[in-house]
Amino acid sequence: MKYVLFVATDPAGEPTDENPQAWVDRWNDRGVRVEGMPLRPAAETRTVRVRGDRVLVTDGPFAETTEWIAGYDLVEAADLDEAIEVAASHPMATGGRIEIRPVGPIGLGPGTENVPHEGDAPASRFLGIFRTDPGAPPFTPEPAAVADWVRDGLASGRCLGGQHLRPVEDATLVRRRGGKLLVTHGAYTDVPEWVSGIVFVDGDWQESINYLSRCPMARSGIAELREFWTDLS
Repeated sequence: MKYVLFVATDPAGEPTDENPQAWVDRWNDRGVRVEGMPLRPAAETRTVRVRGDRVLVTDGPFAETTEWIAGYDLVEAADLDEAIEVAASHPMATGGRIEIRPVGPIGLGPGTENVPHEGDAPASRFLGIFRTDPGAPPFTPEPAAVADWVRDGLASGRCLGGQHLRPVEDATLVRRRGGKLLVTHGAYTDVPEWVSGIVFVDGDWQESINYLSRCPMARSGIAELREFWTDLS
């Protein structure tokens, strides 16, 4: 089963000198880790909401929190226990926290399948992070409209795949503190705007914002646009 590991910051994290590349090599060699990339700081985020006929774009993340997603890894694990083992061995389980989210089916039909990425370099420039928004006006995205948005994105090269996540009730949080492994239920931060899916978006800032704003989920929730940190030198 596929799981997305959200690597999150944590002010209560502990210093660690563990080598992230050693973690990557270990799980790549075992065929568990599929891909992953770090994200540029949350301060460089654009947040997109569509309310009525208005497209609302703001600088910065969806909420003022001290914990934010710093990167992601996609793993193919036998079960949640193996996913926890993978997350617990990540250096950021000590320096931050890892949220494990099972990938769920979205069932949008032919032509909407995910596009697999190669290794650690997603071809897209951005990661779009969809969140719920309890304050949004009632709106239920039509699956057919979402499928059309995906197909249009794949055809134009604006969308390069994504992952639909199971509800936050299925999230597992992994941390190591004082040498002890802490595994709890829940998300990396206690907010009502939880992550519902991710999509890989290519183009410049405005093209990518335009594409996200056409997504039906931008009417019922929040879309964060985060740039990948590709210069790791």
